[in-house]
Amino acid sequence: MSVWKRAVATSLACLIVFALSQTGAQAASLKIINRTASEIHAIYISDSGSNDWEENIIDGYMLPSRRQVDIQIPKYKNFDLRVEDNRGNSEDYTGFPGNTRQITLQGGGDSEYR
Repeated sequence: MSVWKRAVATSLACLIVFALSQTGAQAASLKIINRTASEIHAIYISDSGSNDWEENIIDGYMLPSRRQVDIQIPKYKNFDLRVEDNRGNSEDYTGFPGNTRQITLQGGGDSEYR
């Protein structure tokens, strides 16, 4: 292998390791339990200080009532959730601490977390 090819391969390997370590350092596991009466078709998350919702974190998945899903989310100091049913009705759940690892959605904006 030429010196140039070896340098490119080494650089790419370092870049991949760096990207993976950054992703792992900035992600957190979160369990969401649906105790609402509706199927959830979208869950949006945002930093509590933001006015915008990020993308649907369960895109292509439906969370039935009385079921749960484990997802990876970015790390936040505090965060909020918006959930939507199949008719586009939405409910907001706000003020979760960044170290929250489980949220039980009760409906009407009520939830429990730990």
